[in-house]
Amino acid sequence: MTKPCLACYLYAVFVLLTVSTSLSAPSPASSLYDTFLQCLTQNTNSITQLSSILFAPTSPTFPTLLENYIRNARFNTSSTRKPLLIVTPLTESHVQGAVICAKSVDIQLKIRSGGHDFEGISYISDEPFIILDMFNLRAITVDLEAEVATVQVGATLGEIYYKIWKTSKPVTSKVVKGNKTIRASVVALFLGRANEVVSILEKEFPLLGLRAENCTEMSWIESVLWWDDDKNLGAKPEILLNRDLNSAGFLKRKSDYVQKPIPRAGLEGLWKIMIELGKAGVVFNPYGGKMNEVPSDATPFPHRKGNLFKMQYFVNWDDPSPAAAQNFINQTRTLYSYMTPFVSQNPRSAFLNYRDLDIGVNTFGKNSFQEGEVYGRKYFNDNFERLVKVKTAVDPENFFRNEQSIPVYPSKA
Repeated sequence: MTKPCLACYLYAVFVLLTVSTSLSAPSPASSLYDTFLQCLTQNTNSITQLSSILFAPTSPTFPTLLENYIRNARFNTSSTRKPLLIVTPLTESHVQGAVICAKSVDIQLKIRSGGHDFEGISYISDEPFIILDMFNLRAITVDLEAEVATVQVGATLGEIYYKIWKTSKPVTSKVVKGNKTIRASVVALFLGRANEVVSILEKEFPLLGLRAENCTEMSWIESVLWWDDDKNLGAKPEILLNRDLNSAGFLKRKSDYVQKPIPRAGLEGLWKIMIELGKAGVVFNPYGGKMNEVPSDATPFPHRKGNLFKMQYFVNWDDPSPAAAQNFINQTRTLYSYMTPFVSQNPRSAFLNYRDLDIGVNTFGKNSFQEGEVYGRKYFNDNFERLVKVKTAVDPENFFRNEQSIPVYPSKA
């Protein structure tokens, strides 16, 4: 009788155990999904089937959910890091649960709302992350008597304008467009009649030479459509409810604030560079008026009295190649560099809603506060310190963070 081979027996057991383990062990992504789903179940007060609001990369709908609200195609490439999970809350309880669970698994949480994210920081990261996508939370209420609107974070501006229009009385607007040269145009909105704005500008800005025939009278909601795209003039206001899913182009934005008149030679130099560059443009948004009456420390937004106008450097393109991106981004940087002598200094202020990672990024290392101070003072000026105090008090572990978030004070430990 042949004796059993002990070595062969042990090898067979090892192979069986290995195969059994490999078949039963979930993948890391699956394990995270299950852990997160269980955590949501324990930390939400909802009758919703929670698997319907939680999506892993293996889900067929994951790519569509991710791309629907990407607003800058620069951050939608094959090499762009993708989130580990996407959570699409339907209730406030879902939001609370997602925050608790992201913290429990120690993974960065990126929060994406209605859009206007030029640098994609609500859906990209250099570290593993989860997206909390708020697009389902879009309720809007308008109380005309109290003059208060309450807007959930997932609403778009178009939806807000539409709701205000449906709730309020129509207001006649005046759109003024004066094409003065091939390279420049003056576009303005005046809430009133043509003869009023012409009379005012004849006195305050006679060099513009505005005439009644340069103006088009329309309702306020029509002016919203025109301002968004003059091709929309005549369209029904319901077009504002179109979310334009997965329609991102390539773009770059930068900003400045001007506090002293730019000399003629400076403007002529700017026009010359723009012609040479060929694509990048500049928008001047005038400040003053009511803006000057609000103290700079009344809200986090500090850019009030003392600013003549805000500048936006912009460029859009269609070519997806890295070379094209570098070329067009450099065009905005060239304009920004040229304008250095003519704009605000110490700090060189910037507009938060024209997010620009060129002015500083936080890596969340030992120098996190110093890194945050670089861009923080540009966006918030003297309000930066106050914001840091609030941030340190309510989020001392810096859980809610992005590449340009308010930092916390360094630990004294």
